[in-house]
Amino acid sequence: MNVLPGVLAMLLASTDAPPPSERVPATEAALRASLVARFPSVSRWEIKPFSTQMPQPAGDVKVVQLGSRSAVQIGRRVYWYSVAGFGPAVSATHTVGPGQVINAGDVQLAEGNILAANCDPVLDPAQLSGKRAKKTLRADEIVCAKSVEPRPLVTRGEEIVVRYVGPNVSLTTNGGAQHDAVVGDSLLVLNPHSHDLFRAVVSGAREVTIHE
Repeated sequence: MNVLPGVLAMLLASTDAPPPSERVPATEAALRASLVARFPSVSRWEIKPFSTQMPQPAGDVKVVQLGSRSAVQIGRRVYWYSVAGFGPAVSATHTVGPGQVINAGDVQLAEGNILAANCDPVLDPAQLSGKRAKKTLRADEIVCAKSVEPRPLVTRGEEIVVRYVGPNVSLTTNGGAQHDAVVGDSLLVLNPHSHDLFRAVVSGAREVTIHE
């Protein structure tokens, strides 16, 4: 009786299977699967149980919390994990104050702990084109989508073009915007020469018009 093929198959199977000490526990495997589904932009995980005694579950493992502190439930007991999830995300290169327009040099694409940011991260610097900081962006911290907003066509304090359009005349001068505004808004404008205030209608980017 030729047993060589059977012996070879057993040897190959034992070579491919990881040693028991390297196998991922069922609880961690269930948690990792849920984390991967929830945070698809993460490419590297660090998952550490708080308890050194993690049981091998006899039944289903229920994931009850996801984040930097994640938890699974086995029966009536809940077991906690410390989780870090790293992936490419946009971070600030220096402090950017609220209301400041975000330029290309203000941000970078680098690996960061996405779970620690506890938000929906910005994953592409191009997504910040035409945006400004809604809150302070700190150096090397991941930029959250909720921390930025579209830059209005006119922003407070900037110099704008003022167009005066009358029946037989059209004049152009400059003024200072007194608040943020979008197209169609009535904007309070400062005359830089007389320091008088007047109102005009926003007609474009950094532009207002007065019709007579």
